[in-house]
Amino acid sequence: MKTLRALAALALSCAALGASATTTVTGTFDGGGKSYGTSCAGSSESQQPVFLLKDGATLRNVVITKNAADGVHCEGNCNIENVVWQDVCEDAATMKGGSGKIMRVRGGSAANASDKVFQHNGKGSTISIDGFQTKGSIGKLYRSCGNCESNGGPRRLNLANTKIEKASEVAGVNANFGDVATIRTLQIKGYKAGSPKVCVEYKGVQKGSESTKVGEKWGTTACNVRTSDVKAY
Repeated sequence: MKTLRALAALALSCAALGASATTTVTGTFDGGGKSYGTSCAGSSESQQPVFLLKDGATLRNVVITKNAADGVHCEGNCNIENVVWQDVCEDAATMKGGSGKIMRVRGGSAANASDKVFQHNGKGSTISIDGFQTKGSIGKLYRSCGNCESNGGPRRLNLANTKIEKASEVAGVNANFGDVATIRTLQIKGYKAGSPKVCVEYKGVQKGSESTKVGEKWGTTACNVRTSDVKAY
């Protein structure tokens, strides 16, 4: 009897964390605030995501557990609504969709991303983020891929109504590939000019090389942001 009770408790614990493998979403997946996760392999770029969103999919009301692999992958148009990352493993979400596709992030939060929160791989696509917030320390909120295979652009970021606690950079874009980051209504805890850097231009390269940083920019073609768009809280 004791063994049966122990097994039942283990089953309930596992159920609370969701499936151990990737969940593929083709329509709408509403987690109702439940937690889901898979194991994290550190900074490995080849990890499986917790959720794979097909073109047209919506993921909402989900908590992604601490150290939960590579978060969310979006393969086309997708919506990520009120999703909370308790502690980011490699990246919180990656946009893989191609030309004309949009990954829309509405609400939600992410904590403690040592590298990036949002990774942008798909050429010609857009990531739109509205009403998001970060907690703890992150490396970057957003980065367009600096050295993807057959790399190029443009990639676009639309960021609005977002609150950041602590970061090294907010957004990194490859100006030489035509990337554009449009940033409005950004709040950063204790913000002072240059700390953190808000929009940083890079020179993107092909796989096998490392991109180079050009520097923080304001009011350029790639960095569509004004000092008045950023406030301290």
